[in-house]
Amino acid sequence: MRNLSHEGKTEKKKAMPLEFQFTLFFVLFVLAVFSVVIAASVQQLVGITETIAGDLGIPIVKDAEAVINGDAFEALCASLDPQDPWYEPARLAMLSIKEKSKCIYLYTIAPIEGGVFRYIVDGSVPPDDERFSPLGTEEDISSYVKPVLQAMEAETEYISRLDYSPQWGFIVSTFKAVLNSSGKAVGVIGCDFAAEDISGHLLARMIRHLIISAVFIIAGFAAYLYMVNGLSRQNRRLRELKDAAEAASAALKDERDTIAAMKDALKVGLFFMDKNFIIQDQYSKFLETVLEIKDIQGKKFTGLISPGVKKSDIASMIEYFVLLFNRSMVFSRNFTEKMLEDLNPVQELVYIGPETNEEKILRCNFVPVDRGQGRLFVLGNIQDITEERRLQKRLAELDSGTNGLPAGVA
Repeated sequence: MRNLSHEGKTEKKKAMPLEFQFTLFFVLFVLAVFSVVIAASVQQLVGITETIAGDLGIPIVKDAEAVINGDAFEALCASLDPQDPWYEPARLAMLSIKEKSKCIYLYTIAPIEGGVFRYIVDGSVPPDDERFSPLGTEEDISSYVKPVLQAMEAETEYISRLDYSPQWGFIVSTFKAVLNSSGKAVGVIGCDFAAEDISGHLLARMIRHLIISAVFIIAGFAAYLYMVNGLSRQNRRLRELKDAAEAASAALKDERDTIAAMKDALKVGLFFMDKNFIIQDQYSKFLETVLEIKDIQGKKFTGLISPGVKKSDIASMIEYFVLLFNRSMVFSRNFTEKMLEDLNPVQELVYIGPETNEEKILRCNFVPVDRGQGRLFVLGNIQDITEERRLQKRLAELDSGTNGLPAGVA
């Protein structure tokens, strides 16, 4: 009996290290899984913030680019003369652009040496505001000079990563080079968006996942009390934890898929075309659904729709497009956006779809868009309002008593 008791105690002593190892592995596994989930959630939130800020910032720096003359800007960098006749109109134009946007700062800077830059035209606030940077104000931007230099070297806009500093908080910036007439980058247009609330979102997201982690860890320890009786139960609980981690990852994927679906669900046919009526690469996929034509980029808009519309409509449309692209005529006659819209001869266009051979009623709006340096495009907006007109006609018939009831019957 004494020997059996001694053997039992020996087995118990040998089992303790295994229990401790399993407990350590269990805790580390759960912490690792949810650390990955938390990191993925934070990265996703940061990515969404950067994407939204970039989508908002690019049109702003393009508008600012349209009012910044590269040669005049270069001359002002050399003279730093606030009486320069170009300086004040440019500052007011940039201030107007900034006040119509959601950005917090809109400015131009020029390099001096190293990471030191000089403010040239500050369109963020009026001159009497303490945040205004007078012409020639120098600042060392070494901490974030890389995206500025990359913008000067790039031909397109450059969007910085979400960054934090004690002075400015969370900031996402869009930069675009200022080019002189020879194509040399002589400065940078900067547009900053505040992302102060991102810290609150990040903290809330991390706390939520930490709570979930704590719940799973506590639940795991409770499960552990049952799992010590056999390896099969241990493996079963580990599979449950793995399923929970996969469910969390699936939830993140569902969230991304939902955002993508909302973007693709835009029921408007938007596109850009050049002066030759050629459709550019940037267009909404719904336009293909409206026109019932696939792969329309690089093709002539008037040529695509001509089989489905009247020849007179095509002729009127071409005349209207010529007017939109003739900037000198538009400016000399002082056409407003409303006047241009009223002149549109195809605000409602009857169109026969090539696939269904069914008649559609399309609402068509066209707006000239000047991207500077002689680049003029027309932004087209086409919507299928066939069902809307059908319902309006039906309602009119009901109101006029043509719904099939005898006259005088309510």
